[in-house]
Amino acid sequence: MNTLHLFSDFDGTITDQDTLIFLTSHLGGGAQMIEAIGRLIGERKLTLAEGIAAEMRSIRAPYDEAATLLREEVRIDPGFPAFYAWCVERRLPLTILSAGFRQNIELFLPPATFSHLKILANELRPNEKIGWQCVFRDKSEFGHDKAAALKSARKRGEYTVFVGDGLSDRAAAEAADLVFAKHSLAVFCRDRGIDCLEYETFHDVLDDLKKRFV
Repeated sequence: MNTLHLFSDFDGTITDQDTLIFLTSHLGGGAQMIEAIGRLIGERKLTLAEGIAAEMRSIRAPYDEAATLLREEVRIDPGFPAFYAWCVERRLPLTILSAGFRQNIELFLPPATFSHLKILANELRPNEKIGWQCVFRDKSEFGHDKAAALKSARKRGEYTVFVGDGLSDRAAAEAADLVFAKHSLAVFCRDRGIDCLEYETFHDVLDDLKKRFV
C-alpha cells in the first residue's frame, strides 16, 4: 500500500455547523441573505466564491467578537480528536482543505495543539468599515480548488482519503481514492456513481480506516 494521505473539509465536516453561515446569520446579512445567495448559487448566477465574498462583506463586527461567538456556539465533531491522534500515531499526513478561512479553522484547531496537520484555506481580512474582505487561494468557482491537492498527492504515489459534506467538496470527491461523505456530498456521490462511505462522525471514519489499513 502506498502512503496514505488524509484530507478533510472543515465547515460542517469537522465542525457541527458551517462557520460562515453561522457568522452571516449572527453578525451579517442574516438568514434572508443566506437563502437568497444560496438560491443564486443553485441557479449558477453566482459562484460559491462570489456568494461567500458577499456574505463576508455583510459583516462589520470586530473579529474578536466573531471568535467569541464561534467558540461559544460551534462544536468540533466528537470523533475528530481520536482521528487526529491516529494520524499522528501512524505518521500519516493530514491536510485540511477548506473553502472557508484559516482564521476560523485555527480557532478550533490551534497550530500549537494540532501541529501535525496542514491547513489549506482562504484568508479573511476583517474590516469594520467596508465589511470583511476575502483573499481566495485561486480563481476557481469555489475560491479554492480542493481537487488540486488530491491530484498532486496521487501523482506522488499517495493513496488519498477525503472526508467531506458539501458543495465545495464535489471535485475533491471525484479526485480521491476513498471518499467518506455526508449531507449533500453523499447525495452528489450517489447521483454521480462515485463510490463513497456515508458516515455520521469521525468515529465512523476512524473505525473504517482501522479495518482497512491495519
